[in-house]
Amino acid sequence: MADPQTVSEFAQRVLQGTTLEEKLTHAPKTLTLDPPRRGGFKTPDLPGRPDHLKPQASNGRSPFPSEEQIHDEEQRAILLHFFANHELIAVELMALALLKFPDAPDAFRRGVLHTLQEEQNHTRWYLQRMKECGVEFGDYHLSPMIWTHISSMESPLDYVSRLSLTFEQANLDYAKHYSEVLAKAGDQKTAKILNKIYHDEIAHVGHGVKWLRRWKKNAQTDWDAWHKQLHIPLTPIRAKGLAPFNEEGRRKAGLNEDFIISLKHFQASRGRSPDLYWFNPEVEFAAAKKGWTAPKKINALAADLEYTFALAAPSSDDLVLLRNLPSDKHREYLAGQNLTFPEVAPLSDLASIREARKIREERPWGIPNPSLLSKEAGLKFRAIVDPSPIPSAICQSHAEIQSFIADQPHQEWIAKPLLSSAGRGIQKFSHQEIPTLKAPHLIEPWLTKTCEFSLLYHSHPPGQGGLRFLGLCHQEVSKNGQWISSTSAQKPATGLPSEQARLIATQVLPTAKDDLLEALREFLNHHQYLGPICIDSFLHETPSGLAWHRVSEINARYSMGRLAHNLRIKLSQNRTLTLTTVPLKEAIASPNTILLGDPTTAHARVPIIKTST
Repeated sequence: MADPQTVSEFAQRVLQGTTLEEKLTHAPKTLTLDPPRRGGFKTPDLPGRPDHLKPQASNGRSPFPSEEQIHDEEQRAILLHFFANHELIAVELMALALLKFPDAPDAFRRGVLHTLQEEQNHTRWYLQRMKECGVEFGDYHLSPMIWTHISSMESPLDYVSRLSLTFEQANLDYAKHYSEVLAKAGDQKTAKILNKIYHDEIAHVGHGVKWLRRWKKNAQTDWDAWHKQLHIPLTPIRAKGLAPFNEEGRRKAGLNEDFIISLKHFQASRGRSPDLYWFNPEVEFAAAKKGWTAPKKINALAADLEYTFALAAPSSDDLVLLRNLPSDKHREYLAGQNLTFPEVAPLSDLASIREARKIREERPWGIPNPSLLSKEAGLKFRAIVDPSPIPSAICQSHAEIQSFIADQPHQEWIAKPLLSSAGRGIQKFSHQEIPTLKAPHLIEPWLTKTCEFSLLYHSHPPGQGGLRFLGLCHQEVSKNGQWISSTSAQKPATGLPSEQARLIATQVLPTAKDDLLEALREFLNHHQYLGPICIDSFLHETPSGLAWHRVSEINARYSMGRLAHNLRIKLSQNRTLTLTTVPLKEAIASPNTILLGDPTTAHARVPIIKTST
């Protein structure tokens, strides 16, 4: 193997060599730096490797060892095999950068060359320690993921953004954490290797910070410049290891506090395409009128409540669109309560995200489907599952209402718009004061309710479990039918008056899990609906005692009860959780009160949750 004379000759040997010796032998001290010239190097599909060391797709992928498995020597070797693959790819990518960007500043190229040789050392250390543990390089799967994400880099700024400030930054978490884990497991030799690599990586990330600041626009923050330089599917989530977030190492590398906090709270999918969520509580109005635009009052209310939806509905791999992005301070507060946002973006970006991002499914609060969102759907389902003596009808004119209620014993009635939510537009009336309506309404008697609740379901595709019953959530509503709070408990009958508890435990829950579920499955299949659904239901007084009105309404969308249920499952399944809102001036955090909304940006009300044992 002849010694290379120039940096480009050395980089070609490292990138295209087919033996580990060619890739891991340091450059001679006599190496000269090529004079700057225009690039034109063509990126290979994969770096040169012996056949048994060529990266391949994920078939036969070796599982990443857990911390409990690290005590086993072979499992430690598998961990080192994983790290060695990343280090070798980093060596090859640095060689590629030297070949692709020969016109970059001399100081930058010298920095890349120095970093490359330290990465060669890291790879050798890992290979030697693996061999001592009885494992050869290539015994397990070698992923091409890092090469795939970075090899298409188009500029030196692209290089430092993708490699130095993304994958090498993630190693600040991995190297420090596993050095400590292995030391506790008694493997001091491997722990020392990882500790040395950790301190080298601090300098490597620092190299990226230096050149990011040199090349970014003056008006840009470090975070904005780096974040905007990354291209989907590569996102800032890859700059965080699957290990405790290491703030100290990032500070030593020169990253500023704003950058560190922004990254600490950043969430996005690491692999699968995200589901797309956004909060559109005006969905019934949108279903009622094509092209409907929400007025400022409804937009303000939606902005006040949307963090509840963003924290409760998506998973950490999803993307949620918001009217107001959360501040770092509020993210920090919520993280202290074990609540984190997924990846977030402005709601105004909906159209561009649909065009630019690969989205698995769209999952807004609700889809404007008039046939399922209308009160008429609930009336039809009620007729299937509850031959109730409670009279109900859809009427529009004064004469229709008068004819319907003429011979009924009930004295007080309500009229509900067919497409409305949260008690909006409800009118209470008597035989003597029948309202004048401009559109069809559901007419029902006003009943003396003693316990209101929602039966929560989710309709999945048949191959993913089909329709599932999730639970019962108690609801508190105002005299006008407007939502006040939702309470989710592990045992929803606990704490109720004895007769209510008996009905919930012996009638409501068994029926919800059996007869209602079967009827709802058939009903939803007819409408080809998948997603969240809840049945509003209640207990009420009758001359013969307490009775259960099975179906008040069907909501083929998310509901505040569903959000309360999700938040309880996320925070603590064994505690009772109440979701409600308070006026802005009453939004005060306490040990049992979590402010979901941010009082510094709220318009009028702040959503909160209260928890109890």
